[in-house]
Amino acid sequence: MTNKMSKVYTSLWAVIAAAYGIWMSFFMSWDQYPYIIPTEADLALPKEEFIAKFDGMLYMPLYPNNIVFWLWVIGSTALLFCYGLFIKKILFAEKLTKATTVFCIINLIAGCAFVTWYGFLSYPEQFGNILTDVTASMLGLKYPWEFKAWGVLASVSVFTNTLYMYRKNNYSGKLGVIITSLGCAAIYLTINLPSAGTKIIMTPRCIGHWATALIFAFLAAFGVIIFLLHKCREKDKKYIVATVIFVAILLLMLGLLVFVGKSAFIENLPMWVAYLLLFMINFTSFFDKKENKSKELASV
Repeated sequence: MTNKMSKVYTSLWAVIAAAYGIWMSFFMSWDQYPYIIPTEADLALPKEEFIAKFDGMLYMPLYPNNIVFWLWVIGSTALLFCYGLFIKKILFAEKLTKATTVFCIINLIAGCAFVTWYGFLSYPEQFGNILTDVTASMLGLKYPWEFKAWGVLASVSVFTNTLYMYRKNNYSGKLGVIITSLGCAAIYLTINLPSAGTKIIMTPRCIGHWATALIFAFLAAFGVIIFLLHKCREKDKKYIVATVIFVAILLLMLGLLVFVGKSAFIENLPMWVAYLLLFMINFTSFFDKKENKSKELASV
């Protein structure tokens, strides 16, 4: 990859960050999104009464004042600008340094740990079984800032480790970088358009929430799959098996969503597999070939 492409990617993320900052500043500044803190008496209510009282989260504002809101806007916008730096330091540095390796493995482990912990947080039983009914965004009704952290950590960990996988294997697929970038940017919209309750559906907020969550899930997964398919073309048996398993898990998740229902547990299935796969490719020798791996960069 050339320095010219580095500037293209950096510019892409600068545009994404600027657009996000403008959107948050001028279109979301009014959105003091409320959330639920039910009392013990509320939790004892029958399911129908509980949902009737709390659906839509009409009680406490997410941002207690403008300072908190603007700190979040500035901080999250600045972080989006950093994605261009991630590309430069991982894909375009002279070599993968120990610091880069440590950074990637730490945020991979932190992302996996947080996503897992968040998916099993407690939630009022009136909304159903946590394994089959409660989604990551529904957990955000009770844990709004943890929901934001979930999105940020998932995005950063998947993005940086996908880049690390590309660089370690001398893969320069431009489509993969762009697709992964767009997917990992989309989650920032998802976490700023959280679930509004079980009845408030088919609104611009709800459609935006669902659409950006799906964009993150499928584009981030596609950024991994496009690399796996490249390895399959090299007739690498281990990568062929890994590709089949990864795609099968994605199809299983879709099947569970259709026939069982959406839940944080089901949503986490492909995330856990992706984290395991990225860890094995990036930080173990399981997929490494014994022969010299100094090949020409592949391109898409």
